[in-house]
Amino acid sequence: MSRRSIRLLVGVVISLIAIYFCAVGVDYTSVWGYLRQANLVLIGLAIASVGLNNVAKAMRWKLLLGERGATVSLWHLLQLHLVAQMLNQILPTRVGDISRIYLAGDLGLSRSFVLGTVALEKIIDMACYALIFALLLVMIPLPAWVRQPTYALALAALAALCGLGVLFLFRQRFSGLPQWIARWAPARLRDRVETIIGAALESLHVLADRRFGVRMTLLSTLIWITAALANYFVLWALHIDAPPVSGLFVLFVLLAGINISSVPGQIGVFEYLCVLSLGVFGVDQARAISFGVLLHVITYLPPLVAGVLAMWGAGPAARSLRREVSEAPRG
Repeated sequence: MSRRSIRLLVGVVISLIAIYFCAVGVDYTSVWGYLRQANLVLIGLAIASVGLNNVAKAMRWKLLLGERGATVSLWHLLQLHLVAQMLNQILPTRVGDISRIYLAGDLGLSRSFVLGTVALEKIIDMACYALIFALLLVMIPLPAWVRQPTYALALAALAALCGLGVLFLFRQRFSGLPQWIARWAPARLRDRVETIIGAALESLHVLADRRFGVRMTLLSTLIWITAALANYFVLWALHIDAPPVSGLFVLFVLLAGINISSVPGQIGVFEYLCVLSLGVFGVDQARAISFGVLLHVITYLPPLVAGVLAMWGAGPAARSLRREVSEAPRG
């Protein structure tokens, strides 16, 4: 059995276990009743919040591209972002993040440079996640199943930020880093490796702009606020009585659960994480499942549809990517 097949099998098993724990002892007539009574206006606001969240992410990516991204329209970057989101939902191992680098070649950007911007983006998100963890520690007593594994992630985020700061502050001293790393590559690949690493490190130049920090903070704050707002709108739409911190806590747990192996779309796992999260605040299982199902549809379906549409208009590289996606096994 191939590694891909084993990963798919493990994902299916985990999803089935999650579905089982969600289903045990639940009156699904009540779940359906809660969903039927949902406030459509608030559902619309949740969808709008998801849309704004994706636009803000594209704006932040454009900021990370700096001067090289000045000639690239926000619309094109949004297209590539939506394609990446869609691929992350239907394919394993965060393939969508790699696709952004691949598709950026159509926009006249160096793929090696884009690699650096994507890595920088992930470090910023890790730092934001660690800050939310610290905020939750102050606001509520976190259960051990959340608190203990997150300490390691917070330390990793701190280490990544420190490493980023050292690279930037002493960038002149590290100018020979690409050549040093390339020495360890096979002779025929050394020039290529040096070029890739050098271009990726160029992405750090945006940090020298004094306005960058302010704009990055504002956009990152908008991204996290809109992500949390989608949760709150769904809670309110279903008339779920939970404290204000609950929406932020659900977001925190769901983002941690992205890395849990499951079937594409995290079917079952997403809903079970919602049940666990809202259970901390005393929300009964039927209401928590209705929340998980509705939030899952709102956060996954619109970006999925938008990503499919964006793939048909994202250039020659996207046409090649469409062929690869159509031939790739799911899971």
